[in-house]
Parts: sequence; C-alpha cells; structure tokens
Amino acid sequence: MRISTSQIFQNGIDVIQRQQAEISRTQNQLGTGRRILSPSDDPSGSVQALQFESRIEQTKQFQRNGGLAEQRLRLTEVTLASVGDGLQRIRELSVKANNATETDETRRYIAGEMQQVLNSLVDLGNTRDANGEYLFAGYKSQTQPFVMKNGEVEYQGDDKARQVDISPVRKMAVGDPGNQVFGDAGVSGALKDGNGTFTTLPDDENAGSGVIGAGSVVDRKGWQEAVDAAAGELSYSVTFADDGETFTVQAFDNGAELTDAPFDTLPTDVPFKSGESIAFNGISFDIKGTPADGDEFTIRPSEPQSLFAGVQNIIDALQSPVGTSTAPVNNAINRGLSELDNALGHVLDTRATVGARLNALENQDNLNRDQILQLETTISEIRDLDYAEAISRFNLQQVGLQAAQQSYTQVARLTLFDYIR
Repeated sequence: MRISTSQIFQNGIDVIQRQQAEISRTQNQLGTGRRILSPSDDPSGSVQALQFESRIEQTKQFQRNGGLAEQRLRLTEVTLASVGDGLQRIRELSVKANNATETDETRRYIAGEMQQVLNSLVDLGNTRDANGEYLFAGYKSQTQPFVMKNGEVEYQGDDKARQVDISPVRKMAVGDPGNQVFGDAGVSGALKDGNGTFTTLPDDENAGSGVIGAGSVVDRKGWQEAVDAAAGELSYSVTFADDGETFTVQAFDNGAELTDAPFDTLPTDVPFKSGESIAFNGISFDIKGTPADGDEFTIRPSEPQSLFAGVQNIIDALQSPVGTSTAPVNNAINRGLSELDNALGHVLDTRATVGARLNALENQDNLNRDQILQLETTISEIRDLDYAEAISRFNLQQVGLQAAQQSYTQVARLTLFDYIR
C-alpha cells in the first residue's frame, strides 16, 4: 500500500483538529457547567430536561398566582376587620340610643354619627386592590359594587367569586362577592333580618308601650314543621285584648288563618305578664311594657337583608320623632341589635374563611417550592457536568493533542532531501 506525503500530512492535521475540537467542547462544558451543550449531545436527556424546565416554569407561575391571591386576601381580611369595627361602633350607639333618657334631639345626633359610619361601611364595600379592581364586585371587578341611591344601598356586582390556579389541580378563590359578604335582598344564604330565623315586628298602629324581643328558636324541628305546614308564607300575630290583660296567637298563610296541627294549640286568651316568655311551635320571645287593647305584633320567617339596610332601619327609627311612648324606637333598636349581632357573626365567619384560604396558600407555596427544588435537582442530574470527570478528560485530551502535534512535526521532517549529500 502506497501512502503519499500529502496523505500523511492530511492525516496528521485531521488528528490535530479532532483533538482541538474535543478540547474546545470540553472547555465549553467546563465554562457553562453543562454536560449537554446541544440536543445532539444527548437527545433523550435533552427532551427530559425540556420537560422538567416547562414544569418548573408552570409551577413558578402558580407561585406568582398565589402571591397575587395572598395580597388580595390580606387586603380583604384588613377590610373586613374595619367593617367589624364599624358594626361594633353602630351597636354601641344603638345601645346608647335605647336609653329612656335620650331625647329626640340626642337621638338625631346619634343617628348622624351612625350615618357617617354607614357611609364608611359603603366605602369599605367599594375597596379596590393595587390593580384598581374592586374586591367585592365578583367578576365585575371594574364596576363599583355598592351605590347609595335614595337612602338605599344597591349592589351592582355579580355573585361569582374570582379564582386563580395555584396548582395543576387546585383553584383558590381570591375574593367573595359583595352580596355574600354584606348581604343582599336577593341572596338567601347571606344575611337575614330579625334573629336570622324569624323576625318580630310591632304593628305601626300600636298605642301601648309594649316592646317585643328578638326571640330565639328553642326547638328547630318544631319551627321547621310549622314552616313546612304552611303552603305559602307563614306568619303569626299576637293580638292583645282586655286592655292588654290577655293575648291570643293566630297563624296565617298568606292572610288565611291556619287552625290545623301544628297550629291548633296556639295560646288563646292567655293572661299577659310583662317580660314573661311566650313560646309556641319551637320559638320563644318576650314582650315587655304595657300593650294597649288591640295592639298587635307579627312574627314571620326571616328574609334576606343587607347589613346596610339593617343599619339604615335603625337610623330611620332614631330620626323619627317620638311621641308619648318610646316603644316604636325601642322595638326598632331591639330588632336592629339582633341583626347587628348576626352581621358581626357573619363578618367574622367570612374573615375565618379568608384566613383559612391564606393558610392554604402558604401550604401550597411551600409545596410548590419543594416541587421546584426536586425538579431542579433532577435536571441537574441529567444536564449538569461532572467537573471531576471533565477535568480529567480535559487533561487527557491535552496530552493527546500535544502527542499529535509532536508526532506531526517529526513526520513532517521525513523527506528524501535529508538523504541527499
């Protein structure tokens, strides 16, 4: 086999260039810390690394979603705390106004302060987040949820709770619709008037000093049986006779009297004692003072009502002049105090759910961090460089390159001219 001089030279150069390419690749690996510099280095490992990187970016997006949700929920919690403080102040003013020593003028002053607190409660209901979106408007985040018109507060948002993804399989509500938080006439699951189960109301034409309490449910089953027995809207009337010495209870269904069970045992011509409990069909309440002959009180199931409307009813009662008897304002305040207690409890319950969501966000954030760390560790095992092995390989490649260079210089000297004398 004949080997030409040019072939020898070309082979030597090819070997040197291969050694230089390998050294260059190893230098790039050492400089970047990556074993895989291009997909061709390890096609399977490259695909796995891309999949893990995609999962990491997705998890980081979930973390960003959680961070935004946390900011919004913390603002919601602070806002609800302020709402609770406002309701507590109104309750204090209501107790003060219920004192017999107050006059029409002082009650108007109290009503004036209540009105200012009510306005602040409406403002809290219209709180915006850092992006200028309303907290309690549901999906209509650009629409002001609460507007006061003619002394009434109207809700303009919707009943949807905004949610964000905090994991591939989990969503988190970042707020609550205002009609659920503050109540609304069209939302049965939120706030209700009276004690939350039934409402006690004096007749506007009452002439005596009778003041009815908010009452309570003593037998839930008995109350529900009575409600179910009425085809329409159940109501009871407590009517006084004999100059207020006796009273009779009647049940009505949309105005028609009910006399069958369980309404056949209602009190009839019962002697009245101020402050003594009156109980029937699972409910109990008392009436204090001295009702006049023909005075009437109504008991009906509670109906949805916003906390704004409940406060406004107290203000309206305090602004109305009181004649010879303070019973009308006392009845309104008694009912209002019961509704305020329900509203305070409802706000606290909502704050509790917000706190639970904040805890869930914190737990999910920790879980996402652990997942990212695990994914990054796995990517490192697939893609990152083993420095000890790479440095050893680099030194070996340097030796190989030096050997190739030296052998080339030695071979390049071998010519026929060396033998010519």
